[in-house]
Amino acid sequence: MDLTPNDWQRANLPPLAVVCPDCGSAAGQLCASHGGTRARNSQVRRGRTAVWEQARIDGNPAVRLILDAAKARRGMHGKHAAELLDAHGHTAEADRIRRAISERNGLLSAKQAAALLLDEAEGGESR
Repeated sequence: MDLTPNDWQRANLPPLAVVCPDCGSAAGQLCASHGGTRARNSQVRRGRTAVWEQARIDGNPAVRLILDAAKARRGMHGKHAAELLDAHGHTAEADRIRRAISERNGLLSAKQAAALLLDEAEGGESR
């Protein structure tokens, strides 16, 4: 199956799903550069990526819980993230993090645990 340029952009530039706060490009359209005279062809603005990333986080309560706690606590381990999730009723996510900790010989930070949950929720790799 051949991908059209628009299909390729959507697959490789997921932040296109949101409106760019910097240049005002609509969702699905590339960011503008050179004062709005040309569309960027291979990247989006940092502001758009930040908005997209925040939307991903806000859409997943377990990830949001971990990242909010990690902001307040430096050096938070994945084990602590799993305990926090368990305490707030996210037992399936807590079990997944515990398995990942075991698979990685104890080497998993809370932020890595949050990224793992996000990737798996969006159909990414799962180990």
